[in-house]
Amino acid sequence: MLFQRTSLEIIGYNQNRFKASLSSRILLPALLLVFIWSNYIPAYATLPVVNKITQHADFDRLAAHFNHITWPDGIFSLKADSILVDSTVTGLIPALSYSTEVGTVGGLIWSKLSYGKQQPFKQNVAVTALASTKGLAGFNLFLDHFCSFNCTDRLILNLVVNRFLEDQYYGVYTNAHLNLSNNPRRFEYRSFTIKIDVEYRMSAKKLPLKNESLINALSGFLSTDFHYKTPWSNDPDKLIMLQQPTGYKGAYGFWLGLGGLIDTRDSEFYPNQGWYSKQHLKGSLETILSDFTQSKFLSDTRFYHDFKLIIPIVFAQRISYQWSNSNSKTPYWSFPSLGGEEYLRGYLGNRFLVPQFWATNTELRTWLLDLDSYGVKIGGTLFLDAGSYTNERIFLSGDWSDNLKYTAGLGGLMTLFSPDFILRVDLGLSEEGYGIFFSTGILF
Repeated sequence: MLFQRTSLEIIGYNQNRFKASLSSRILLPALLLVFIWSNYIPAYATLPVVNKITQHADFDRLAAHFNHITWPDGIFSLKADSILVDSTVTGLIPALSYSTEVGTVGGLIWSKLSYGKQQPFKQNVAVTALASTKGLAGFNLFLDHFCSFNCTDRLILNLVVNRFLEDQYYGVYTNAHLNLSNNPRRFEYRSFTIKIDVEYRMSAKKLPLKNESLINALSGFLSTDFHYKTPWSNDPDKLIMLQQPTGYKGAYGFWLGLGGLIDTRDSEFYPNQGWYSKQHLKGSLETILSDFTQSKFLSDTRFYHDFKLIIPIVFAQRISYQWSNSNSKTPYWSFPSLGGEEYLRGYLGNRFLVPQFWATNTELRTWLLDLDSYGVKIGGTLFLDAGSYTNERIFLSGDWSDNLKYTAGLGGLMTLFSPDFILRVDLGLSEEGYGIFFSTGILF
């Protein structure tokens, strides 16, 4: 079974993360009841199974929302315990957790993954629904489909509807140190969010060019995003009401984008070798379904190398850069955001809302225990994250050394049902406290 991460805004089990705050939140994920699930939750493969894949698989996971590629023929393989061709794996999993500030959170994750001749799969559909005793309600529909119009394309759709009574706002263009133990609720506010993100990819492997190995790994894509977010009924002592940033009464944006990506990795779900790079440019116009005009550039490059030091270890490195020509008409939630699970695990999400930032993630990953008879593997990670930002709106401008931030931490990994389904928990430490993130799949 496969579950991909997309986004449920602040709290998510399947597609994004469950986030504990840096101060008083205590995360108690009931998802660790793996043996109960494996015995009582329906997870099955439909038959007939035609044959096993005999080539080496080249997979990557969805990270930072849309990082799939169109996979070339002839460079894929699956290990003996992997999913079979012409099979469908379906699962329904309950999700339950508790936080002192959010309360008891419960929900359901339903996923359907179909394998066929397309690589790495034919279709992936996932639906997540969550509710909280303190006012969280979220819904997420994720679709990743190959061969939508022809067999060199890939369509990725992500729909999010989310209401949250304890969303978090720490200010725009701020570099002040926060004492989150001193009245942390002043940073919280009520919000409602709708997101629809679509990406359509075309592989370049059919182009009549000589460098086949490069062309097979290259894809171009078009994207369209619609986001609407509005705070509502917030008390006047909340920081968002005191500062009243653009968008504090609600705003919507519609972006059209294009980009390209190239990938040479050997696995989508747990890469051991290779590299990946994605470049994405998108923009919105105030006259076209938007309250504001904005341009954005997003860059994501990753490198993987495995080696053996008593035990097999994977070295993974990611370098990210985001820029926006944000101005006084840009809503606070549309700024590039540094912090949280993606970039600085140890700071809260949306900690730094800025015109541009760079960030790097470095991880050492390994599997420590393989319980073949239960279909379970247990492993861990050590990581170091760093990032910096400037308040300049000009591309790659400003003094980056003034705002350099570091976090370090460790995490745990566990596979369930399938080698493609990985549970992950990370603990990151920073000068402002710590962050705990419970999610599915590796970070990048």
